[in-house]
Amino acid sequence: MKTEIMNLIGAADYVAADLETLARILHKPAVQDVSALLKTLNELEDEGLIARNKRDRYNTVERLGLIKGAIDLKRQGYGFVKPEGSDGPDVFIPRSAVLDAMDGDRCLIRIVRRSDDGRIEGAVLRILHRAMTHIVGEYFQGAVFPKNPIGEYLFKIKPQLRQGLVDHTVVKAEILRYSANKTLDCKVVEILGHPTDPGIEILEVIAEHGLNVEFPEAVKAETAKIPSVVLPGEYAHRTDLRAELIFTIDGDDTKDIDDAVSIVELPDGRYQLGVHIADVSHYVVEESALDAEAYQRGTSVYLADRVVPMLPRELSNGICSLNPGVDRLAMSCIMTIDTSGAVSDYEIRETVIRSRRQMTYSKMNKILARDPETTSSYPDIVPAAFPMERLAKILYAKRSAAGSIDFDTIEPKILFGADGSVEDIVIKNRGISEGIIEEFMLIANETVAGHFEKLKLPGLFRVHDQPDPEKLLTLFTLAKELGYQKKIPKKITPMDLQALLSDVDGTKYDKVINMLMLRSMAKAIYSETNDGHYGLAFDNYTHFTSPIRRYPDTMVHRLLRTYLFQGRTDRKTIAHFEAILPDIAEATSKSERVAMVCEREVMDMKKAEFMVPHIGEIFEAVISTLTRFGMFVELPNTVEGLVHISSFKEAIDFREDKMMYLGISSRKEYTIGMVVKVKLLGANPLKGQVDFELV
Repeated sequence: MKTEIMNLIGAADYVAADLETLARILHKPAVQDVSALLKTLNELEDEGLIARNKRDRYNTVERLGLIKGAIDLKRQGYGFVKPEGSDGPDVFIPRSAVLDAMDGDRCLIRIVRRSDDGRIEGAVLRILHRAMTHIVGEYFQGAVFPKNPIGEYLFKIKPQLRQGLVDHTVVKAEILRYSANKTLDCKVVEILGHPTDPGIEILEVIAEHGLNVEFPEAVKAETAKIPSVVLPGEYAHRTDLRAELIFTIDGDDTKDIDDAVSIVELPDGRYQLGVHIADVSHYVVEESALDAEAYQRGTSVYLADRVVPMLPRELSNGICSLNPGVDRLAMSCIMTIDTSGAVSDYEIRETVIRSRRQMTYSKMNKILARDPETTSSYPDIVPAAFPMERLAKILYAKRSAAGSIDFDTIEPKILFGADGSVEDIVIKNRGISEGIIEEFMLIANETVAGHFEKLKLPGLFRVHDQPDPEKLLTLFTLAKELGYQKKIPKKITPMDLQALLSDVDGTKYDKVINMLMLRSMAKAIYSETNDGHYGLAFDNYTHFTSPIRRYPDTMVHRLLRTYLFQGRTDRKTIAHFEAILPDIAEATSKSERVAMVCEREVMDMKKAEFMVPHIGEIFEAVISTLTRFGMFVELPNTVEGLVHISSFKEAIDFREDKMMYLGISSRKEYTIGMVVKVKLLGANPLKGQVDFELV
């Protein structure tokens, strides 16, 4: 009915009509049909697609001159709304016209006035989507107090809903009523525990961001029906690669294995590279409860010592995981690659494989270093290891020559004791085999994306937009002042960025240039349109290689299965995918952002927990960021903390154009990348905050 209504109201010759007129036009005179029509119209209003004028006649929001967008609410009570799908100026919303909107709410806005200088003022008509529906915090005397206060809001629990609640317990509460006076009525929906309970901070993050730990009963029921082994009947139409030398390379503690690889050196010097990916879409079919839940989750979320998986463990660690010595269904991208790194031919097949070994990065790196003990332990892997290394170097050289940008980043790993406490923070070593797998996954993703372009059928892509031009100009202006740039290019290309990173590599300005360049980059997202990947310098790119932990990859497999193996490219199928892919791209991009925030919050909490016993100690650190309120410093183990501006022994002048602090009396300069000594003042695990002062 929604489609029918929107086709009518969106038509060029449509004249604004009321409910009775619409019912007559749509031939729905019966009372029950009119009731259903009104319900659907209300839903379309809630979605911000239509609205009513003063005479209660319906029209599209565009024809009524209304604007949709998320409100950026300031502490003083006023806000700004950036119109969706428009490069127009932000709309100013005065405090009196905000209604009960909270920061981040998606609103429908009416324009009130336009000034001669281009400024626009509006008023909130309707809240289309609430950014905050639940809060997590400590319950005390009838209210819930989040660990990070949210403006001046007070989250009250009505007396009749307080039964059984105990002061100083950590709870999750649902917001029942929003109010412009900033006192919001809530009810407790989950008691998480006590603030001192082990692991409570992770439970808080999970609850606060709405992650689902348990799977619904319908999903469990579907999962129980999936066999734990591959059945003979599932082999029939697949290419049998079980006799091939195929193996996996992952981290030491990986349990959900998405990808396996194989390689053959051809007589003419070319390579045949096989990238074999778990065939999740064979088990997770469209319109199933499993699929709906995977879509809702969007991605697995890795939180220090635990994971909130996208799929039930019976799939993620079981039948879908490419475990060694067992038959597994896969989707294989088999590429012929020449000595310049170009893919001269490829096939995408439904296959059945049997991984020979579950190799780890550390073991592969020892083989490539010709460690005698490891080499003798894996004689079957050695013949493939060195061709893989040679091919990876070829692929990296080709990517580098095209301007692909490689940032100098380090990744920490938390080590836990038997009691769950943080024992240490170490830096993950990145060896040759990590680079091999990265290059092989990149070329497979690029090849599959190119195949969608070749088919000219709907696809799902991983895209990365151009960087912010103003931020790039700031970066290159600073690089010129530091002596690493003779002149600023008129149009800054990935090659220019790569050259600058190379020039400063190993210098004292390495970190500042890397940091500013990262900040200038756009966020990579999923999209139904293939707009290329700026950072990788790829015209075509998608995510194909991790369907166990990412829903977009599962969707890419489903598209390939539909087009290639089922042969369904009819108009109805194409229209179906064209309709759903934009929503999938938007939803999974959002899920990815939520996962990144959760993972970062938990990592910060665990780092702060590790630092608690070291309060009062002195450390050597590197200045990582400069702000108006203080400098952030980073220890060698990646723990980052704040040196507040008020703790300096002298007045400080912040020269933002040069990203530098200057001591007013001492004339001492502080720049990003500079090594300083700091004393640990405090660490708050619940907030993930660490505070230092300069020694």
